[in-house]
Parts: sequence; C-alpha cells; structure tokens
Amino acid sequence: MLKAFGLIILGLIVLAVIAALASKKGKATDAKSGYQYKSKALLTPNEREMYWELIDALPGYVVLAQVALSSCIDAKKQGGAFNTISAKSLDFVICNGSLDVLAGIEIDDKSHAGAAAQKRDARKNSAMAAAGIKLIRWPAVPLPSIEEIRKIFPAVPLSVAEKSAVEIMQEKKIKILEQQLFGMARKLEGIPQGRKAAGA
Repeated sequence: MLKAFGLIILGLIVLAVIAALASKKGKATDAKSGYQYKSKALLTPNEREMYWELIDALPGYVVLAQVALSSCIDAKKQGGAFNTISAKSLDFVICNGSLDVLAGIEIDDKSHAGAAAQKRDARKNSAMAAAGIKLIRWPAVPLPSIEEIRKIFPAVPLSVAEKSAVEIMQEKKIKILEQQLFGMARKLEGIPQGRKAAGA
C-alpha cells in the first residue's frame, strides 16, 4: 500500500514538472531581470501578403517593413514633437536605391477604427507631412493590387544601387582596358628601341 501511494506521489510530481516545462516552452528568461521572452513573427499574414505585393509591384525600389518612425523623421529629443514619433512605427517604407525614404505605407485594419487609434494615426499623418514624406494608407481588406500600387510609384528602370554596380563594373573594365593599352604601348615602344640598340 505504501509503495503504491509512493508511486502515485511520484507520478503527480512528474506530471507537475512536465506541466511546468510545457508552460515555459518557447520562452527564455533573462536571469538578471526575470522577464520572459519568446520569438514572434515580424509580420502578420496580411502584412506578409502586402509585402510581397510591394516587392512584385516595385522592382526598382527598396521595400522595408516595420520601420520605427523615428528612423525616418527627426525631432527634438524632448517635448511633444519627439513624443509624437516615439515608440511608433510604419508598416512599410519605400526607399530608392540609395535608401532615401520616399514614402511610408500603413495598412489600416479594424484596430484603426477606434477613436484613440484615429488620434494616433492623425498625429502620425501630421508628423510625416511636416517632414515632407508621403504617407499612404490602404485598407487591409481588400489590399491594393499591383496595378494600384504602380499608379502611385513611377516605374524605375534601374535602381540607384544597380546603377552604381553597373558603373563599378564599367570602371573596372576601363581600368583593365587601360592597363592592356598601356602594356601594348610599352611593347611598341620597346621594338624600335631594340632595333636602334641592334643597329648601334
């Protein structure tokens, strides 16, 4: 009887340990702070769909996702101007090949319908407008088509980054050609000198 009771107690302890481990699965604890962390997806399924739409629609641009608003516009470190952009982000940012910010994009879902959310959106709109950066808002349902996206952003045949790469390759080819011509010139200069030396 005691043996059976001991097995029951042991079984309960094992179950408790398994439950505790399961609750902590996927989480890591910072030893100093005691906070628990776990990884999460950078984009929601809807945002991922929009990201690939932008990539397909804008081959000459650089598309960034979940960019801090303070990375795109600057403000004084204290006061209302900084508080307006602090801890806020843009769903997507469109840049040229030099990574200059051209526009921000926000995908408005149901979470933007509340009064508080609309006030935050208004402050974000105002900050972007003051910085001279276009902020485009599209509804989450339906997402814009590739054609609609391309109506706003002009076609870029070759990005600045690609142009730089082409220019670098051209410069390398020119240097190689110059070296070859220089070598040929040295050889040609050496021929008459050899003849003169032989005649002397």
